[in-house]
Amino acid sequence: MFSLLTARPSPYQARSLLVGALALLLAAASSAPALAQDLSPDTARTLRLSVENALSEARTKSFPVRSADAQRRAATARKRQSLGVFLPQVTAREQGLFTTDPVNAFGSKLRQERFAERDLRLSALNTPDRVDLYGTQLEVQQPILNLDGIFERRAAADAARAAGFKAERTEATVEFRVKKGYYGLLLAERQVGVIDSALAAARANRDQAQALFDEGIINQADRLAAEVRVSELESQRSEAVARRDNAADQLRFLIGLDENVRIEPTDSLTRESVTGGTVSLQTVNQRRSDMRALRARADAAQEKTRARWLAFVPTLNARGTAGWYDDAPFGTGGQSWTAGVSLSWSLFEGFQQIGRAQEAEAQQRRAEIALEQRALENEVELQSARRDLRAARERIAQAQTAVAQAEESLRIRTNRYGEGMARTTDLLQAEATLAERRLAYLRALYQHNVTVYRLELLTEQSRTP
Repeated sequence: MFSLLTARPSPYQARSLLVGALALLLAAASSAPALAQDLSPDTARTLRLSVENALSEARTKSFPVRSADAQRRAATARKRQSLGVFLPQVTAREQGLFTTDPVNAFGSKLRQERFAERDLRLSALNTPDRVDLYGTQLEVQQPILNLDGIFERRAAADAARAAGFKAERTEATVEFRVKKGYYGLLLAERQVGVIDSALAAARANRDQAQALFDEGIINQADRLAAEVRVSELESQRSEAVARRDNAADQLRFLIGLDENVRIEPTDSLTRESVTGGTVSLQTVNQRRSDMRALRARADAAQEKTRARWLAFVPTLNARGTAGWYDDAPFGTGGQSWTAGVSLSWSLFEGFQQIGRAQEAEAQQRRAEIALEQRALENEVELQSARRDLRAARERIAQAQTAVAQAEESLRIRTNRYGEGMARTTDLLQAEATLAERRLAYLRALYQHNVTVYRLELLTEQSRTP
């Protein structure tokens, strides 16, 4: 065995091994592109979306919207449960009893209406035979006066209204976030485009600098400066592409789309025109959905406090039972009914009722404070948004002027460079300045639009045509 393992292969065997190895390498090389294509993220389905399409998708698929709708339906269901303070409770049951107990046997025969004279003998009373009793009962419990339950229902109704207003506010917030994410994706794509243009120009300058260096017109430092500029832009492009992909993922999450979908926006990043007059702070505090939700929540807390104190008031309820009894299931050999009214008054429960009432008062105060806090926040946020809108308009005008100046500066330096009157570093600096000014203009457009959308969210009124 040892001689076989250590023996040298024959020339024929060596050629066979070499051919087999080459075949494996060729097979691996041919399958590698296919494998890379299978693992490539480019296989994701492309979805072209306008901002209106994105908003429409978010209204039905967004996680916050669906969650808020579920909370609204739960609050509506709790309101429906509170109808028990007015409506009766009806219960039907079938019971079976098998006994030789004297008392139960006596009563069972009476209920079945088959009590006979022989059942009065002492032996039958003391040691009765087994008695089978089946009873079919229908029980009705009717609330008559439960003041605490009435106010509990009012609290449930206010809570349902608050949940509805909260769902409206959630939808408005999601719309703002989707618009912000959509135009953030547009901004990221435009930034990649600007960097691509600058990179193409930088590569052309690098090639030109290399040619001039070969002719001995420029020195090594100028040629290396052109190379460095290309490297810088390539690094910036990698970062911009990563930001674009992150923005696309965030927008897909906001809309609630499948993870394999690649969003391609169809709108363009342009300045949104603002329409409509100024909305007063009083109007915002009265009509905005979250403010209405807070007021409804405060009303619910007030009704809850009243219900807790009214728990000390007596409650009045009625109850009635109809029964059919026999020695066989669902039999009707005997029939009887019972009706009554009960007045209940809880006088003392070890400070539990008082504690619950005091807790409800504290919760009511907390809801009122939240309403006051939000009203003050609205004033601060509205003033801030209006100032930011004015500043955004100024930044757009300044950025437009800066882009025009940078373009003119680059044109002059390009001409001078072609005539040999400007250095390579001057040309590269002019190109870098133009790229920065274009990126600043795009950011100014984005910030202006986001500020407009934030003002729409604060007022819940459309500010764009």
